[in-house]
Amino acid sequence: MAAIVDLITDDMEQRGSLEFTLEDSELLNTELKEYTVFYKIVGESRMKLFRNNKLELIFVRLNDDWMRQGKIDLNGASLPVQVRLTWDNNGVDKLAVKHAGQTEFQEITSQQIDN
Repeated sequence: MAAIVDLITDDMEQRGSLEFTLEDSELLNTELKEYTVFYKIVGESRMKLFRNNKLELIFVRLNDDWMRQGKIDLNGASLPVQVRLTWDNNGVDKLAVKHAGQTEFQEITSQQIDN
């Protein structure tokens, strides 16, 4: 977890991208209510990537003005899970996932909720 957080630097507050692979079996453990991949405060923004109790991987990014959230269902997924995140204050945020046996990323554009 710490290694992914360290990839997010202060100059990535308004725009950035990451791609990484998750191999921890706890990610798909349905007995866990939630699994946090990372949580990071960058300047005035906060970012979190976690898996909820419905086995959805959720990317949340928020600041004082708005929150953006995207989620992808991990039911039926198998390890390893490749994750690609992109974000841009002046554009859109995206979450993309590809797990073992898939050749293409499944991608979702985050929805924005203004504060």
